[in-house]
Amino acid sequence: MYIAELLRLATSTLNSIFAKKDEIHQQVEKCGNACKKRKTGKESTFAELETVLFTWYQQARASNIPIDGTTLREKAKIIAAQLNVDNFSVSNGWVSRFKDRHGLIFKKLAGESAEVSIESTDAWLESLPSLLGGYEPRNVYSADETGLFFNMLPDRTLAYKGESCHGRKHSKDRLTMLQCVNPSVLGHLKPS
Repeated sequence: MYIAELLRLATSTLNSIFAKKDEIHQQVEKCGNACKKRKTGKESTFAELETVLFTWYQQARASNIPIDGTTLREKAKIIAAQLNVDNFSVSNGWVSRFKDRHGLIFKKLAGESAEVSIESTDAWLESLPSLLGGYEPRNVYSADETGLFFNMLPDRTLAYKGESCHGRKHSKDRLTMLQCVNPSVLGHLKPS
């Protein structure tokens, strides 16, 4: 009675928990950290499909392959077809419950990055007016080279809560583009 009052539970609820304690322990062992915030041990309607999908997810993440929402949905559809699962729809609600049941969240991958120093930017901004002093705006151009990486993996993935995510070496397959503009062009652009 004292424990029920302390936890603000009905005595019958506490008795039910004690009666099912072995079952609850098995569920916690089965799902690990994912069970911490779950209030029920309710299984998915498509338990076999979820087991296969989660096994595939674990293998992909062990190989450091990012899994985004689209990839997860497509794989779920393929597995459902292979298992001949009827009435299965990969809805937003199903994806959300799948993530909750397995303790997954979407995270941005930490990858290759470099920052421009503020000091060099400030120095450039101070010297720019003197460099442009003798030119008309129509004769001043800004050009920059950029790469279009057409063979890249997603930069977000499903991950366990609290897990650190690291990307892998990015594909270097790209097209190099040169973009060029001057201030006179900006006057001709109209907002859509």
